[in-house]
Amino acid sequence: MAAPGSRASTGAARPNQREQAAAEARTRILAAAADRIVHDGLAQVRMASIARTAGVSAGLLHYHFDTKELLFGEVLKYSHELSAQLNERALASAGDGPPERLSSFLDRCLPSDQQRADEWLLWQELTLLCVRDPRLAKVGADLYEDLYATVADIVAEGIARGVFATALDPRFVAETAVSLTDGLGGRVLAGDPNFGIEEARTAMVTAVGILVGHNGPLPPPTQLDGGDAA
Repeated sequence: MAAPGSRASTGAARPNQREQAAAEARTRILAAAADRIVHDGLAQVRMASIARTAGVSAGLLHYHFDTKELLFGEVLKYSHELSAQLNERALASAGDGPPERLSSFLDRCLPSDQQRADEWLLWQELTLLCVRDPRLAKVGADLYEDLYATVADIVAEGIARGVFATALDPRFVAETAVSLTDGLGGRVLAGDPNFGIEEARTAMVTAVGILVGHNGPLPPPTQLDGGDAA
């Protein structure tokens, strides 16, 4: 929500046609880059192929992103923003109970549908770059911070309402729970025939239920309407 005195509240002029076209082109480039990384693998991605997929010229792509590193950092943010919208839907569908909200949010941290599986592949492809490039590492850390903060808030609320009984710091619980979903999701994406998404969900609700001191496993996560099975 815009604060008083912001552009939205003062009726400032909307972006002109040229600015809007530039913003739309930038979004197409980010979507195309994410698509190519997921389907081709990072090592095979070329700026020219991203431009073709986006339907823009190579010159326009380089105008918006003059290096791959800059582009990949913005792709991470773009992917996270899209995911955040679905995360909000998952929390809204789960109701106001902390156990239900925690379960549904952490399920969104697993490759639990096709969109999330694509995001996982994207993140796995870019992980090594985050390790090697301090600028990308900062982007990755900021995005994880958003996950930690959301989980920590839900855990703190559950403790305050007496449905979670743990002396652990909510932030510690959040980092541990998100790390658990990282490991579980990696096994699912690796195609382990003995460990699919349902096994990952069972492990998640059981382990995190113990971690937060819930009376048994967390409830099954709320499924979003229209979600594709992974």
